[in-house]
Amino acid sequence: MFTENQNNIQRHALKTEIKTVFNSDSDVIYFSILIETSSMMSSYNVIIKTLITQLQKTNRDCQIQIITYGDGVNTIFEFDTEPEILKDGLKEIKFSRDNQEAKLGEAIKMCFHNLESNWSSNLISKIIIISSGKSSDDSSDALLDILSLDNCIIYGLAAPTITTSSDQAVKDLQSLLPDQKVIPLGKNPSRDIKLLINGGGGGGGCGSFNGSQPSNDIEYSITCPINIEVYPHSNETKSIKDDLLLDVVIKPDGNTTLIPAGTIIKFQSNRYYSGYTIQLKDSLVFGKPYEETIRLEFKKGQIEKTQFEHFPSKIIFHIELANDKGNIHQGHVFLNISYFLGELKSKYKCCIGVEGEIGNGKSTCLNGFVNLFNPASELEEYFFANRSISHVTTTINNISLKEILSSKAYTHPVQQSFNDINIAWSDCWGFLDTDVSLKHKAEGRIHHGTKKDECILLQPVDRYRIDCFIFVVSIKAFIDVTIIKRIEKKIKEVISFGITPLLAITFTDTVSKHQLQEILKNKVIELSVQECNTFTINNYTEKDIQKDITKDVQYLRLLTKAIQLCKVKNEKELINKVRGISNLSINDDSNNNNNNNNNNNNNNNNNNNNNNNNNNNNNNNNNNNNNNNNDNNDNNNNNNNNNNDSFNQTPTKSQSSPFFESSTSPSSTYYKSPPSSSSSPISNESSKTIGVYIDIISDSNCSILASFEIESSSNDSILDIKNKLIQEIGSEMNANDWNITKENGTILFESAKLSSVIKYSDNNDSIKLILKKKQRLF
Repeated sequence: MFTENQNNIQRHALKTEIKTVFNSDSDVIYFSILIETSSMMSSYNVIIKTLITQLQKTNRDCQIQIITYGDGVNTIFEFDTEPEILKDGLKEIKFSRDNQEAKLGEAIKMCFHNLESNWSSNLISKIIIISSGKSSDDSSDALLDILSLDNCIIYGLAAPTITTSSDQAVKDLQSLLPDQKVIPLGKNPSRDIKLLINGGGGGGGCGSFNGSQPSNDIEYSITCPINIEVYPHSNETKSIKDDLLLDVVIKPDGNTTLIPAGTIIKFQSNRYYSGYTIQLKDSLVFGKPYEETIRLEFKKGQIEKTQFEHFPSKIIFHIELANDKGNIHQGHVFLNISYFLGELKSKYKCCIGVEGEIGNGKSTCLNGFVNLFNPASELEEYFFANRSISHVTTTINNISLKEILSSKAYTHPVQQSFNDINIAWSDCWGFLDTDVSLKHKAEGRIHHGTKKDECILLQPVDRYRIDCFIFVVSIKAFIDVTIIKRIEKKIKEVISFGITPLLAITFTDTVSKHQLQEILKNKVIELSVQECNTFTINNYTEKDIQKDITKDVQYLRLLTKAIQLCKVKNEKELINKVRGISNLSINDDSNNNNNNNNNNNNNNNNNNNNNNNNNNNNNNNNNNNNNNNNDNNDNNNNNNNNNNDSFNQTPTKSQSSPFFESSTSPSSTYYKSPPSSSSSPISNESSKTIGVYIDIISDSNCSILASFEIESSSNDSILDIKNKLIQEIGSEMNANDWNITKENGTILFESAKLSSVIKYSDNNDSIKLILKKKQRLF
């Protein structure tokens, strides 16, 4: 829908649906299903999956998360995931053949964390724990955290094993879940669900459940008398990490003359944004809509590697009519990825090229990038591809975002804010033994339209140069050793001339989540690409017509990292260019000084020849003067050399780079590789891998130049982390000019271990830090 607001600014409405009505006494239920996957539970595989399927069928509007626990803990199915793909999630439930560990405490802790991220006052949480009654860790503290939540009920399904009877299994699980309702797990899932949940749980737990039998609270449908239109507050594309501002317009539908005062519209919180409530103070009559701008705050505390993956595809809202409080109408606002591309803005042109084997999805990947900038719901194709494994590209295709937008007959309002996004993409054919060096592509010597069979080197053209290479590899390619060796050779080639490669693993939806994790763990390490530069992509296929924001977010994460690397590369080239020009200028000055000195010497010699009749005293004076002049010339040359060295250490202030401006300290203070583990003292502490997310800030305005993700050990020091980051950005950075701080600005001691920094953090698996330029006192 197209309209204008009070300031006559054109705007497009986001897609909005109001589709369900349910009794307010049975609000949206959040089911958490915790499944023990030890070898003792393997015989219950089919029963458990049938139970979950029936639970979802009888509670169409519920939210479900599935967590498995054995020797490790995994979230198999998350809240806010489309229920249609639940069957795929069930395939990921794998039972161990020989492991008997059951880390129930860790599973409850993860459940609490996921619930807390979605919590609101009207949320009803029902937790079902399917267990043999054993736990290999302490679950008491995590259980107390769960029970501290309002409207949260815990149920237990105890599974008898070969060594324990049904009664003993119930007794064991009851000891782990005191005062909670526990029954034995049988062979009739429908009956078990009804017995377990109908009428409430445990010591005072309550809450109705819509089982297989009809009840007085069964859902029914009526017409919602309200129209709600939702618009982005601004036509400018924003960072995906900003708060979300929406303009909400509320008005009666054509069949209703009045909406009573006191009517409430609640926008529900999710893992990414906070909630917001609108309450009408006055009644609304037909023809006089009410408009309010709402702010859904970005949950900054959720800093983790998969952050973008938690970006919601839609915002859920509930409507509670003041004159019909017995019913709640549920609606959705579907978000548009084109309004969340602010991370891609750059003052540099960034050209991104894709490389890979034939039919691995290179053209499809580029189309995914370009469709991020397409606000329409229908997919468009800019690089020819049939989005299947059989397509082959035979020419170099280079196109920029500006060229794509300028070819449009109509420009969407949000597309007008893409002026600061200067991206070009380059598509090419798959790897051939006769291919030219990738360095020639980086230099812009392979032009648009070049054919595979006529690939010749031309003069470098800036618009065709490649700033970042993305290696696109099908998930199925990892079973072919020959292909992986060829890709690794190309990756090392790119690294050799100073470009950091990215890896995009495509067609990941053709394998199970378990198979994908195994490949990422055991196969991807054969390629010289850092884990933080490796991304998985669920491609659009030839069957896809509409855009899917969950896929768009995957493309956005990859493209954001590519732009970050392009910025760093351009910064390096800029500072090297500035230094080169200045060195030439200094050399010219030195040559001029030498010419002047030679002229002076010639003049002095001429004077000496013309004054042969002068006395010895005069000759001695002339010689002394000549010597003095020569000494002065030597001093001037030495000064010029000193100035030249000084410039190489510190760029001129007006041309300095925010990344690579260094102090006048000796070059020995530049980055050095950290000492090998063999030379460092052995730590008694067990280490673990932690994701470190660092924003780089270099000016007084605290603007973020770039953000990086690196993997570190909990035993690493702050200095180790700084050195790792400098190694990724460029060794030209002077480590002494930078501090690592917390988000609140506290400077961290470089000798401090990462484990001590995150000790009091809510999330011990990741941390957000700042790399900040030290303030100069003069």
